[in-house]
Amino acid sequence: MRTPKMTFLVRIVLSMVVALFAGRGFAVEPGVDVAAPRVAISQVGDSFVFQPANLTIEQGDWVRWKNVSFSMSHTTTSGTPCTSDGLWSAGLAGGTQFTRQFLESPHAFPYFCIPHCGLGMTGQVVVTTQIVLQANNNSGQLVLTWSGGGGVYQIFRSDIPAFTGAGTVTLVPDAGDTGTTFTDTLNPSVGGVLFYLAMNKF
Repeated sequence: MRTPKMTFLVRIVLSMVVALFAGRGFAVEPGVDVAAPRVAISQVGDSFVFQPANLTIEQGDWVRWKNVSFSMSHTTTSGTPCTSDGLWSAGLAGGTQFTRQFLESPHAFPYFCIPHCGLGMTGQVVVTTQIVLQANNNSGQLVLTWSGGGGVYQIFRSDIPAFTGAGTVTLVPDAGDTGTTFTDTLNPSVGGVLFYLAMNKF
């Protein structure tokens, strides 16, 4: 039988593994090859807007643009509206998507839709430094602390490393979304583990 201390240690080790390795590799399928929150999704449709248009991600994370319309085509094209800088440009015909991993040094990447830029169809991806997560035991409670990122955060907790399904919840840091600590009193069931991600909020 696992003691509470051992359960806590297992939970810490696994949460750290997720934090250290979820942003690496070449995966593009959220919840299959990579933790689902590591892929920020912006949708386009029949209106001339990216939803959301502005995304904040960590270096190494992905952005997926999805066209949920079947009657209108768009693009996602990098550059200052409305001039491409050649970093990426992908057509988004009805029902298609384009996913890009951002490995570049942290800074802002403006983008736009070529045929609809004149109508204000623009956006921006802000890439921040990676969030460095630490976990500690404070009198039997899990305390996460972190540094890096963009300064506004959210916590994901899940019972599976893919961070999908009913067991996945989004939580607020102890001091609100600008805080850099999170205390969790929830303990996993006997033999179970919990996984955590501290991420930028967008």
